Amino acid sequence: MSIDPATPPAAEAAMADLAAELDDARTALAEKRDAEVAAKHARDKARREKRFSKDCPKAAGPDRTCTVRDREAWIDDQTADEDLAYELAKAARQAAAEHLKTLGQQLSAAQSISRSVGNDFPGTRSTW
Repeated sequence: MSIDPATPPAAEAAMADLAAELDDARTALAEKRDAEVAAKHARDKARREKRFSKDCPKAAGPDRTCTVRDREAWIDDQTADEDLAYELAKAARQAAAEHLKTLGQQLSAAQSISRSVGNDFPGTRSTW
């Protein structure tokens, strides 16, 4: 967002716009965090289901058909879609957090600009 610091009302309007964007970004971050948690739970559930599936290779007991590493690789292969969904949800949450941080920095800069512009227009605040 570009800030037009020519007048106090313009600087104030820019700050109001940034504050609204910041509120939207907070909401988006909360939604992304919830989606990440849901994806993690879905991935973990899928891994548990595959681990206890009758098709899962046995790595212990008299029916040993593979090593533990082989079994884990099989589970990883069976839950690849859930792993991908979780990683994408985590990346989306991280991007939303970074966007929120950037907006916060822009709002801080806009507040500084607004103060500077207000100093250039002493005694006029009531006429805005």
